[in-house]
Order: sequence, then structure tokens, then C-alpha cells
Amino acid sequence: MNNIKALFHVIFNVQGATLPSTGIFSSRSLLFINFILMIFLIVIVSRKIFSIMRDERNEDRSTSNNMSQLQKKNQELACQLEEINQSHSNQINYISSLFTAMDSGVILFEVDKSIILFNESARKLAHINSRCFFYPEDLRNNIIMISIFKKFDDVLGNRKCFTMKLRNQDDRDIEVSILPVLSKYRDGSLLGVLVIMKDITEQEKIERIRKEFISNVSHEFRTPLTLISGFIETLKMWENLPAKDRYRSLEILEIETGRLSKLISELLLISEIEHKIDNISLVPIDAAKLIEDGMESLRSFYEAKHQIIKKSIDLPFPILYGNDSWFFHAFKNIFENAIKYTPDGGCITVKAEANDMLLRVSVSDTGIGIPDEEQEKIFERFYRVEKARSSKTGGSGIGLAIVKDIMSLFDGYVEVKSKVGSGSTFILVFPLRGELQSKENTNAQASGQVEIDFSQKE
Repeated sequence: MNNIKALFHVIFNVQGATLPSTGIFSSRSLLFINFILMIFLIVIVSRKIFSIMRDERNEDRSTSNNMSQLQKKNQELACQLEEINQSHSNQINYISSLFTAMDSGVILFEVDKSIILFNESARKLAHINSRCFFYPEDLRNNIIMISIFKKFDDVLGNRKCFTMKLRNQDDRDIEVSILPVLSKYRDGSLLGVLVIMKDITEQEKIERIRKEFISNVSHEFRTPLTLISGFIETLKMWENLPAKDRYRSLEILEIETGRLSKLISELLLISEIEHKIDNISLVPIDAAKLIEDGMESLRSFYEAKHQIIKKSIDLPFPILYGNDSWFFHAFKNIFENAIKYTPDGGCITVKAEANDMLLRVSVSDTGIGIPDEEQEKIFERFYRVEKARSSKTGGSGIGLAIVKDIMSLFDGYVEVKSKVGSGSTFILVFPLRGELQSKENTNAQASGQVEIDFSQKE
């Protein structure tokens, strides 16, 4: 107790108080206890420091791992984003390429009639350019746009497609379809107007030719049939007719039935050519013999007109491969035309020559000639330069059309040189393929491996 009391006196600074010299509360003991407590405190503080440092290291390691994972995820997201951008770019490029390559012209309008985009075909057909994006008022002077804008409000109001036919500045026939563009995701709200333009010039031309062909065929059949019907009625009064009238009636019936027979044969030949019937049968053609046969078949015709025939034919055999019947018809038609349109006593010259590349067969006459503006039209079906004169000579206007079609099947073409009053020269030009190449083409065609190009060269 005295030791404890002495310790308290020292702690509270009691005057004259001193620590005991012995015991647990002596100065030496207290010093040792202080030392122990200090060591214990240092240990505790050190462990706490080490614990804090370890936690910080673990936290840094965790943070580093998290950052690494985050960077990895960012890289993955960046790769995915790049793939999406590349895919989007490819899709845009694909759509743009298709849009540009379309034969039809495409124009997309806003509802205020301003153009959003158009493709190359639209530029050519409608005669517009990029200026229309910045100066839309220019469209008011465009004949195609004027017609489109007249129907624009109706299409927007009724939300129905409208189609019309127009002719552009190049005199091309165009079919224009105007369609409303409705949103797929916003309850069918109106986004704009789509205009699609198609060049139908060739279709219109074919349709006109078809109509003219039907009209001409009907006329060509109606004329001889009317005559035949009339003379049949006349011949019913056989007993009351003079012998001279009987023979004249029979002669006309023979002429008109001959015209009908020839017209039917020519129409069948045209059908055969158009469907390329027997075109696979490529055989060696004896061109010189077929030319001689064609001239011989019309001997009575040119002898009746006392015409002079000159010829220069020296061709080897075989020189050409193809359908020999078509070669015969092509030559016979131009030779027959020369006889028809050359006056009595005139001269007709037939030449055939060849080199390594071409066979040229020409027929020249001293006939009436063909005006320059008519020379391209004479190859159209039923077209005749002088229809009254052609009718008298029995021409149907199909012969030269047949020649042109036949030459296209030979990969060749027909030329005409003529001057009014000085006669005409028709030249059949056949490309030579050679024996080996032609046989290979024949075998390949028979097996369905190769298709001959029948495109016409003019």
C-alpha cells in the first residue's frame, strides 16, 4: 500500500514525494514496464501499418485487375464497334452500288418537293445534276419535273401510286411511276415521294413495229384476197364471158395466189429466223454453187426483161459454215430486187470475193436507185420506197428485212450503196470462222456448252 501511495504522490506532484526503491512500483520496475509497453505499442502500430499496407497492396492489385478487365472489355467493345461500322459501311457501299447500277432512274423527294437523292440513270433520263440540291428552283424548268410535280400533291393526298408516260429532251420514251414513301415504324406516316423512271423507247418502238406489222400483213392479205374473191364471182358467169376475159381472170387469179403463197412463205421464214430454227445445223456452204442456183432460179424473170447479167464468182469450197438455205434466201432476195427495179435491157453485176477474214457477195444494178434518206428504212418490214411501183412488181416489202435478219444470224451484215437514177449495190458481208473453229462451235452447241453471238453488226 505504501508503494501505491508513493506512486500516486509522484503522479500528482506531492511535495517531497519519491518512488520507492524496491517493489513493482520502483523506478527501475516502472522503467522496465514502460519499455515493455513501448515495445508492445510499437508491435501493435507496426502490425497496423503492415495491415494497412497489405490492404493497400491488395486494393492496388484489385484495382489493377479491374482496370485490366475494363481495358479488355473496352478493347472488345472497340472491336465490336469496328465490326459494326465495317458491316454498316459494306451495307451502305453495297446499297449504293446497286442504286448506281440500276437501269431504272430513281429519285427520292421530301414532301416539300426537294430532292434527297438520285442515281446515275435518273440523271441521264431526267437531265438533273447535283445543282438541284442547292438550287431547287431549277427544277421548275425541267420538262420531266414539271409533269411529276403536277401529280405530286395527288400522290401525297391519296397515298397511291401513279404511272405516266413522258418523253424527255433526248426524245426518249420514259415510263414514270410516282409512289408515296410511308414509314414502317411510325404508324405509316408520310416520309416523302419516290419516283422510278424506266426507258421504254425500245419497247415502244417494238410495239409500234408490231402494230405496223399486223396492219401491213392484213393489208397485204386483203388486197389479193379481194381480187381473188372478185374474179371468182366473175368466173361464176363462165358461160357468158368471152374467152379473152376468162383467160385474163385465170391469169390474175394465178398471180394473186402466187403473191399470197410467197407472202406466207416469207412470213414463215421470218418466224423461222426469229426463233433461230435449225441454226445449230452448221454445215459447209458451197457459196459459189448457191449463188449460181439463185441466179438460175430467176432466169426466166430477168430474161423476160432482156436484162444483161454479168458475174465474177471464184470461191473455194468450203469457205463458209452455217445454214445453206438461209444463205440462198439472202442472196436470192437481193438478186430478185435488182431484177425488179432495173428497167428492161438494164445490166446486173454479181460479184463474190473473199480474203482470210470476210466473204463479200455484191449485186449491182442500173435501176432506179434509192434516196439517201430512205436507205436505212428499206430494211424495215413492209417498207417500200415506191409502194405503187412495188405493188406492180409484186414486192411485199419483207425481202430486205429477211436479208438483214439472216445476215445477223451469220454474224454478218448487209451494206447498201445507191444513188437515185444511177442504180444500187447491195453487199452481203460474211465473217469467215474457218473449218476447225466452225466444227468446234457446232459440237459445243450440240452439247449446250457454247452459245453463238447472234448480235447484229452494223
